[in-house]
Amino acid sequence: MQPSPKTSLVYCLRILEAIGKINLYAVGYDDPFIFFEANDQKDFNACLLQLLHIGEQVSRIGEEIKQRYTHIHWQTIKALRNIVAHDYVGIDKLIVFVTITERIPVLKLDMESVIQTKLKLGNFNQTEYDMSKQSNFYRHIDFTNIE
Repeated sequence: MQPSPKTSLVYCLRILEAIGKINLYAVGYDDPFIFFEANDQKDFNACLLQLLHIGEQVSRIGEEIKQRYTHIHWQTIKALRNIVAHDYVGIDKLIVFVTITERIPVLKLDMESVIQTKLKLGNFNQTEYDMSKQSNFYRHIDFTNIE
């Protein structure tokens, strides 16, 4: 059974929260090999966990959103999740770094746009969104970018 569009708000917000955490963990790094080794690989591993989480949330987003926003590479995001989950030791540090530094900022903008548009159209529950803004769980989301 596919989730309803209103339920997809939660998954979109979870993606934004994971992106916020990735940005926190990866700030200041401009070299993928230094990033990999930093803090005994804690920052790198924390980012991998968030990339995995993003892929999980993407699989839960309703098909209507995926079909409407075809410019978002839903399958690629899910494929990266599978690589992180099933080939963790063999993951390419450079691919992870490029994903974090180049693709995650684009996904952030896309997800903010999806939420903003769906709220304006009434496809996402405004009350649920307003409650999410007050939640400590979503403390790494800049909600001003959505409004």
